[in-house]
Amino acid sequence: MAICAILGQKVDSRKDGDDCLFNGYLEDYLSLRENEIDDDLKESFEKVLEVEPDTKICVDLHCAVNIEAISNQIIRYKDICKLNGKPLVIPYILYFQHDDEHRAIIIRDCKQYGYIYAKGLYYCMTEPAGEFIDCKNEIVAISSNQETILKVLNQLFTVKAGSIQRNIDHELFHNYEELKTASKEAANALKLEAMEKLPELEDRTNAIYHYVTNWFLLKKVLYVQYMVNKNILSSIHENNIKKQRNQAKLNSEEIDILSFSEMWRLPKQEPLA
Repeated sequence: MAICAILGQKVDSRKDGDDCLFNGYLEDYLSLRENEIDDDLKESFEKVLEVEPDTKICVDLHCAVNIEAISNQIIRYKDICKLNGKPLVIPYILYFQHDDEHRAIIIRDCKQYGYIYAKGLYYCMTEPAGEFIDCKNEIVAISSNQETILKVLNQLFTVKAGSIQRNIDHELFHNYEELKTASKEAANALKLEAMEKLPELEDRTNAIYHYVTNWFLLKKVLYVQYMVNKNILSSIHENNIKKQRNQAKLNSEEIDILSFSEMWRLPKQEPLA
């Protein structure tokens, strides 16, 4: 099933559904949720409408984690298995249809590391046996950078999604080590934020879900990006896939986290006298 057909079946909160917050025309979303959207992102979406007036958007789509997927079995991040329901949330998916051609853009609205998180969401969405596996070649994952959004939009139906994605990869990271460094920095930033913010919260549940899922996305990216790199397989591992897989696992383990229990045990912040 094509990406637009799958997304079109998602029921949003306006219809008492729990698949997503909003699912419909981007123009309607901008008018209904105007005050809830970041100004820069709103401007980007308005420019998208100028090019593609019939754009649709799925906001905060909830997805399950496929614990049985081979990559997730190898990564073995146990805390992700402790989360109930569909803990992964995809902030924005713009989707488009030109005759029989379907395309979608995943957008993660995180200024510094948005692209890495978006790639992680893409890998989770398109895992084997997953709902979106058959339309993985119709999806591009990006950050909320306006220039990138508009550039991808203009290429979406003329360049293959995989080629667009690889070009963005090469623009942002010259090699795998640069990606790994940025991913580890993102993980450390999350850890510092968690240590600061969790003690202030009465109910930590949603925040802990946020941190666990984001660390999982970073682990996922480091594992999958290493495994799909054929140059690494041949030049470093002498075409030994087992060696490559083992190193990919070790790379994912370099993501520094707070464990589920550590986050719950962080001492509450005492009120000032």
